[in-house]
Amino acid sequence: MEVDTSPVLEAQRKAHPELGELLDQIQKYVNAKLYHQLTGSLLEYLSSPPFAATTAAVATELAAFFDGFIKQFEAKFDKLRFVQILSIVTRPQKPEDALALIAPFEDVASKDRDSKYMWQSLKGEKLTLAGQVDAAKELLDTLGQEIEAAYEVQAQVQSQFHKTNSLLWKTLGRYQEFYKSSILYLAYTPLSAIPKEEQPRLAFEVGVAALVAEEEFNFGELIQQDVMASLEGSQYAWIKELLAAFSEGKFDLFDVAIVKCKAQIDATPELKGSEIVLRSKMCALSLMELAFRKPKKQRRLSFEEIAKHCRVGPKE
Repeated sequence: MEVDTSPVLEAQRKAHPELGELLDQIQKYVNAKLYHQLTGSLLEYLSSPPFAATTAAVATELAAFFDGFIKQFEAKFDKLRFVQILSIVTRPQKPEDALALIAPFEDVASKDRDSKYMWQSLKGEKLTLAGQVDAAKELLDTLGQEIEAAYEVQAQVQSQFHKTNSLLWKTLGRYQEFYKSSILYLAYTPLSAIPKEEQPRLAFEVGVAALVAEEEFNFGELIQQDVMASLEGSQYAWIKELLAAFSEGKFDLFDVAIVKCKAQIDATPELKGSEIVLRSKMCALSLMELAFRKPKKQRRLSFEEIAKHCRVGPKE
């Protein structure tokens, strides 16, 4: 018996007439029982501009659309793609509401390895946002071990896991782990999959983490990330000067950037008051720059030369 979905889709059509063509496509696939194509069209529809905001109105509309239309096809959809739909629908929901919405689908998602990983990552995200960081960390620690031991986990699953992990570390203020998880997230995520409006902020936060993480010195890896280009012309563009100084290992660039960007540095909680950490890292990077500047067979450096170049006392 064919499901009558027209009332729900008509309500969407009235709310979003500009998406009429997509809604026609969705109705066509429902009538033809082409569920693979229906899933693709739904993901496209849910990713359209009207649903990009995280307002209460969008949250209410998405929840109603899910309950009134999407949920009835759950058994027909690819399990991983269904969890992707859940991820979009729950994005603007309050964390507690999102946890309640995804809970009934745990058993269904667990029937497929990658959809189980995706569902658990989604739960970890909502637990973190709900302030249940201990439960989130326990879940993600176990999930990370499973993914690492698994064979050929899909890139989109890896992407979601590392994105959620980075959110947890950011919430806990553990910048070294946040940086590592963010780099892995970027490795598994095409730049086109990250909303353009979110790219500059992401690039900035990863850059800040690299600067304040005491054990992070590989700025070349960061500078080469495609997302860093999004800083250009944004309110965060200033951080490029600091990152360039660390990437080059040159104190002259560092001094200029510290003075020029003082107001922005002071307005960034993670960087304000971190001059000792930044200068210490700069000394180490400057030493590396000095060593590599020398010919391979002439890399014996005196304490006086190191002290002068790295701006430390000879006894340091």
